[in-house]
Amino acid sequence: MPRRSVARPILFSLGLGGAAYFAAAAYTNTETEHWMRKLGAGSVWRMGGQPGDREMMRAQRLEAAKDAQDTLNTLPQRLSFLPSAIATPIVRTYILTSEYLLNTPAAQLAPAGLIAGMGAVFLAWRVPRWEPFMRTWFLHRPVVFTRGMEWRNCVTLFTSTISHQSFAHFAFNSIALYSFGSAAYTYLSLPSSPSLPSVTHTPHFVSFLLLAGLFSSLSSHLFTNLVRLPRLLRTLSSPARLSSAQALAAHQAILPSLGASGAIYAALSMTALAFPDSHVSIIFLPFISMPIGLGVAGMVAVDLVGLIRGWRMFDHVAHLGGAFFGALYYAYGRPLWARARELLGAQPRVL
Repeated sequence: MPRRSVARPILFSLGLGGAAYFAAAAYTNTETEHWMRKLGAGSVWRMGGQPGDREMMRAQRLEAAKDAQDTLNTLPQRLSFLPSAIATPIVRTYILTSEYLLNTPAAQLAPAGLIAGMGAVFLAWRVPRWEPFMRTWFLHRPVVFTRGMEWRNCVTLFTSTISHQSFAHFAFNSIALYSFGSAAYTYLSLPSSPSLPSVTHTPHFVSFLLLAGLFSSLSSHLFTNLVRLPRLLRTLSSPARLSSAQALAAHQAILPSLGASGAIYAALSMTALAFPDSHVSIIFLPFISMPIGLGVAGMVAVDLVGLIRGWRMFDHVAHLGGAFFGALYYAYGRPLWARARELLGAQPRVL
């Protein structure tokens, strides 16, 4: 008999999301304090002032370049036990990777890193012997049928948001994440009030996407348990009046879910509100451009129609939940982030 699952997923999402958010804020504070001390914040030669964000980021990049050069200088010797046919491609790959990491803006590098992580999960789905594990831990089933599986079901609220089974699903979400994720990163890196020094905005961006993924996944989960499941049980309780078409529709109303679409919707809606003059193109018709607000409104309208009419090709509730979270974070997110950092000891910039 299916069991409703409501309280534990909410507690899990609040716990994981809150812990990750404050951990990201703490990491940002620690890194910023490290570079402020390293660059002489408050010293006499700075007349008690502090280095700017750009100065800290430039110093961080220069140190990374120095570390990369030091590694490159010793890499051939470390690989001397290998034939040159193997060692040379390794050195060249290291050079190309280092140049990419050093020269790519953080607003593009952060989404690219997340796409690489999702790509690793996608490749894991391609290994036949790993499929039972992937179905257990990277596919979210909103309805629990077995006692003792409630907490495992909570874990997949998160893991399913970085999981893609088909290449098309993974490719479309990757393109969208790289495009709108970069814009969302740019918005999150804008100065807020109070102005807090920051050497990196990547933890804020990653924690935003984590919260967005959890919120959209939880929205779909709760809608299934509070709306779809009771409807299914009512339908199945009257077998005499149940046609085969009704049985199929009732079964398809509760299906496993996966994918990063909800988090990407959050980045998209936040970008539309932050940069309303931007334009977007249709992926299959790149020569057709439209205002981003019109594009987002159209996508939300399609999801609303799909939800009302019961379409099951996409998880419309997760999409709508993600879009709502993006709008919510646009309104309150940056002050909330600043408050979290202040609670963990960050001090406003000394002018």
